[in-house]
Amino acid sequence: MTPIRLADLAYAVEAVMEENFAGKGFWVVAETSDIKNYPDRNYCFLTLVDRDSGSPGGRDTVAKMEAAIWRKNYPIIKGFEGATGVAFARNIALLLFVSVSYHAVYGMRLEIHQIDHSYTLGNLERERQAILDTLCRDHADAVWQQNGLYITANQLLPRPLVWQRIALIAAPNSDGWRDFRHELQSNPFGYAYEVDEYLCQVQGQGADRAICTQLDLIRGSNVPYDAVVMVRGGGSQLDFGSFDTLRVGLAVASFPVPVLAGIGHERNVSIVDLLCHESVKTPTKAAAFLIDHNRQFEEGCLRQFARLTETARERFTIAREGLNNQAERFRFVTHDYLRNRQLDLTEKSIILKHLDPANVLRRGYAMVMRDGRIITKTAALALGDRVQLRLNDGTTNAIIQ
Repeated sequence: MTPIRLADLAYAVEAVMEENFAGKGFWVVAETSDIKNYPDRNYCFLTLVDRDSGSPGGRDTVAKMEAAIWRKNYPIIKGFEGATGVAFARNIALLLFVSVSYHAVYGMRLEIHQIDHSYTLGNLERERQAILDTLCRDHADAVWQQNGLYITANQLLPRPLVWQRIALIAAPNSDGWRDFRHELQSNPFGYAYEVDEYLCQVQGQGADRAICTQLDLIRGSNVPYDAVVMVRGGGSQLDFGSFDTLRVGLAVASFPVPVLAGIGHERNVSIVDLLCHESVKTPTKAAAFLIDHNRQFEEGCLRQFARLTETARERFTIAREGLNNQAERFRFVTHDYLRNRQLDLTEKSIILKHLDPANVLRRGYAMVMRDGRIITKTAALALGDRVQLRLNDGTTNAIIQ
């Protein structure tokens, strides 16, 4: 066999590729891998892979091809991220419009011309819906649907009158961690919160397991927390994949303490957002939610205090008026009583004056006395008794005959 030059073989392959693939485009479904993006140069190299879903774990690679996005098509990356909220990164299943090229030096490569946004959005939604369906089917005591809404045991937990002791799950020294702590500590009302930090990775591979580990630590601490707050700063939807897993969704839905989520996205809603006790958009708003809740309680107390003060003032006013009326009535009754008693005494004084023995004696009467005692009946006297006769001008002795 006569050998040929490698270049001749490469040119032959190039000719075959040119003949069969030149000017043709194909829609292919593939997963991204090994992305090398150069935004300053406006091109991107990546590897596209196809995995066998029937293999153990569904991760066996059955095909792999190199691909590129050149300058003229580079804006499709920004368009994809803007339309889907998903970062153009590895391990994303995409629907791509590609053409096939071959170069004797650089080999075969796919050139990517378009990315179908709807496929990625639909795929993400299908995956999330499958998780929600599994939760409702296999864990109906923690998650169920009612009137088209997902209801969880965590959502039905009663809220405390005030939030005071908080368990915080966040990435150490992250923007979300800083924003939450700053907002909470600088609240204008001077509220004090006790925050225990359970720091861990909240994005990337294994983040969902790390979050669940922290939840287990909180549950096992036996500390009477008022709430568990999960925060993470802004990012793409792909960065929030740890909040869209079955493991984290179940842990949040069944957690015995209210879980508040402030995981920093403005557009999409994660599974944690759907199943937690309360979801807000950012870590700052999570802190504001705690502050507003406590402020509402304080304002309620102030309103009750004002109402109590006003009621007490009204009651005191009514009581004072009643007391004044009673005092006036007492004065009137007392005055009337004393006046009547004075009239009675005057009348009695006149009667007594008329009955005074001295006045009687002046009218010609005499008073018979024996041994100092007044005699009022003749039967009390005997012949020979010595008596005293008291007259108006004096007393004289007499003998009864």
